[in-house]
Amino acid sequence: MGEAKKKMAAAREWRESLSPDEIVVADAAAKLFSAFVQPFQAMGMCYRLTFFLAEYLQDHHGISVVPIVGYINDGEGDIMASHAWIELGGKKVDLALAFTEHPEAQLVGEVLILDRVTRPGVRYTYHRERSPEALRAIMRLRSDMKFATLADHKEQEHLTMKARAQNPDLRRAYLDDAPDGFVYDRLVKLIE
Repeated sequence: MGEAKKKMAAAREWRESLSPDEIVVADAAAKLFSAFVQPFQAMGMCYRLTFFLAEYLQDHHGISVVPIVGYINDGEGDIMASHAWIELGGKKVDLALAFTEHPEAQLVGEVLILDRVTRPGVRYTYHRERSPEALRAIMRLRSDMKFATLADHKEQEHLTMKARAQNPDLRRAYLDDAPDGFVYDRLVKLIE
């Protein structure tokens, strides 16, 4: 069997292992990736993609997923970057690392749909809280005046997004305030 046939067989086997809700989530994520993330090379949109999927899946399919605002690490050091993804039954969906604004600093990562790698990239680790090593690294950054303001800004942004993740009204307001016009309803039209 050729490599392409092996990949197709593995994808079919994986899909057959999914529950009905997982199939809906996987299809919505794949459509969002192919209709929005990939063609527009969406960068820096982890919060938007996460909040959109959480809202869309609840509104259109009655499926509750968990929007997580946590941290990722690329294994290159102790710094953990704020990041968002959804989970269903502990399985991650993360479409946001396919394109990064500064690939020399934040490496392009894997695209995950229910823990299945659908596009290769760097394997990030996911964390709901910072490790002690990451906290020490942030303290070192804050002690350098060149980075203190940026570190404080990013920390405040993380806390704001973490609060939004817990409140559907705040998630929806965030989505409907997208400065590029890709608001909730426009994203829905792209994937339906």
